[in-house]
Formats: sequence, structure tokens, C-alpha cells
Amino acid sequence: MKNLIIRYLENAIASEKSFETQLEGFANNAAFEPARTAFATHATETREQYEQLTRRVHGLGGEPSALKSALAHMFNAAPKIAQTGYSAEERTVQDLMMAFAVENAEVAMYEALVIAAEAFGDPETASLAREIQSQERATAEKVWQLIAPLSREAFLRTEAGSSRENPLAIWIEDAEAAERNFEDALSSFSETGDQADVKASFAMMSDKAATQHQRLERRLRELGGTPSTGKSVLAHLLAFAPLSARAGYSDAEKTAQNLIITYSAAAAEMAMYEALASVADAGGDEKTVQLARELQSEEKEDHTIAWKELGPAARHAMMELAH
Repeated sequence: MKNLIIRYLENAIASEKSFETQLEGFANNAAFEPARTAFATHATETREQYEQLTRRVHGLGGEPSALKSALAHMFNAAPKIAQTGYSAEERTVQDLMMAFAVENAEVAMYEALVIAAEAFGDPETASLAREIQSQERATAEKVWQLIAPLSREAFLRTEAGSSRENPLAIWIEDAEAAERNFEDALSSFSETGDQADVKASFAMMSDKAATQHQRLERRLRELGGTPSTGKSVLAHLLAFAPLSARAGYSDAEKTAQNLIITYSAAAAEMAMYEALASVADAGGDEKTVQLARELQSEEKEDHTIAWKELGPAARHAMMELAH
């Protein structure tokens, strides 16, 4: 079982390394000083975290793997081409959304690591995971506090110099594309794994995402826009990891991974709707504000469900492996 703990630690190391690189890029390109400071500060903290994790792997007699974990693949930022056509201010807001999503993914990832470490009698690893998890929660809250005010500022700056017929439409297009992608991913999750109750939750969330992108499309058309055929930045993020990154994991472990990803994706969409509500308010569009808050509330429900099911799913996976 020591090898299993090492593997989980390796996954966390790969994820932290990948995220450090992304945070450094976010900091270098940030259009707002508060965002730049937040990204740079957490990049330093992230480096310290994977150094702590590496020392723990060495203490268990292991060596970190060069392979990327499923979550490390997810933590890669969307391709730069997905941000083409956006202002620097809008790109910074997109980076804040992605950072918030990743912080939530890490909170859930460390929850699974704690459960694994406790299941196999490794209190030192469990304590380290709890310590880092606490740091991730604190950073997520700091990032969240920046999303609404900087989204508003990004919208006002971009609108002032924009030739777009309706500057608000692109924000709704992005949300609609993200929901379409999330619906597909959740539908896929509902067909995999070995826990019927969790699969039913994924199916319910997928159905909900379908109604969400339909409502967004209606609002977009009311404003004279049309859904985008391309993927938004968050749609790229919600494309998740390639299946090859999950090779060697049991069905029970994959179910827990799906819940981690869903927890993170719901957080991404909570942030997306926080931004949409803020820019709609700045643009005087109360109808879109109300829609964004309604959809955000639904994403919070998914976020809560994924968290409640993660612990039991991770413990189930550990029992399966122990047997």
C-alpha cells in the first residue's frame, strides 16, 4: 500500500508543478496588478508545496514520476488560441476563473489523498495533505474576491474601446460553450465507474447543464447574438484529461477522479457566472444578471453534491484496493 500512497503523492507533485508554470504565465500576462500579485504569490507557494510533497515521497523511498497525472493534464491552461480576440483585461479574468477552478481541484485532490493516507495508516502524509489543502482553500478565497471587481473593470475598459456591437454577448457565448462541453463530460462520467448512485448524480448534472446552455442560448439570441462554434477558454478547461492519463487506475479510483474534476468544473462555472453577473450589471442588463445568478446557484448545488460524494467514493476505492 506504500506504493499506492507514493503514486497519489506523485499525482499531486505533477499537478503542482504544472500549476506553478501556469501561474507564472498568468502573472506575466496579467493586466491588473492585484491579479498579478495573487498569481505570483501563489506560484511561489505552489513551488514550496511540491517541494514538501517531493520530500515526503523520498521519505517513503520513492522517486517522483516524470509522467503527468490526469489532474496535471487538466491543470494545463487552455491553448492561447482560445483567447484570441479578447482584450488583455478579459484574458486576465479568464485566468482568474481557471485559477479558481484549479484551487478547487486541488482541495478535492488533497481530500482524496488524506483518505488514502488514513486508510493505510500514514498519518504523516495525511497531515501534510491537510496542511496544503488549507493553503489551497485560502488562495481560492483570495482569487474569488478578485473575480467580480476585475470582471467589471475589464468590461468597462474593453467596452470603451471596442467595436463589438454588443460587448456583453461574448461573455454569454463563452458561458454557453462551457455548458455544452460540461454536459458532454458529465454524460460520459455517468456511463463509467462502479457506483450507481454517483453515476446517477452525473446523469442528473448533465441534464441540468443541457437546460443551462439552452437558457443561455435564448438570452444570447435575444441580444442579437448566436452561439459560437468554437470552444471558449473554459470549454477547453472542461475538456479534461485524455483517457491515457488514467491508465492503471481502478474503476473505483476513476469514479473519485471524476468527482474531483466535477467539483472543480462546477467551481469554474460558479466563477464564470460571477463574472457574467458583474459585467451584466455594469452594462445595465438586469435580465442577464438574474439569469447568471440563477445558473450560479445551480452550479453551487453541483459543487456541493460532488464534495459530499467524493469522500465515500474515495473510501470505497481504498477498500477495493485493500481487498
